[in-house]
Amino acid sequence: MELFSETRIVELEEKIDGLIGSYLALKEEHAIMLAKTTVMETENAELRERVDAVKSERGLIIDKVTKLLEKVEKVEL
Repeated sequence: MELFSETRIVELEEKIDGLIGSYLALKEEHAIMLAKTTVMETENAELRERVDAVKSERGLIIDKVTKLLEKVEKVEL
């Protein structure tokens, strides 16, 4: 007596092939998403650096304008 009939073995092989195909598709999609995520993380880091630079420049400009206003006030007095 056979443990599995020939048709049952064929069905199982088809299911396994389907699962392997799904796994490979998911693996490929994962690799694509990982690459996109890596690019986005790099862009994010660059944008954070730019924001920090702008904040620093803004602070310098505010300091300079404050000093100029103080000079103007002294002249007016």
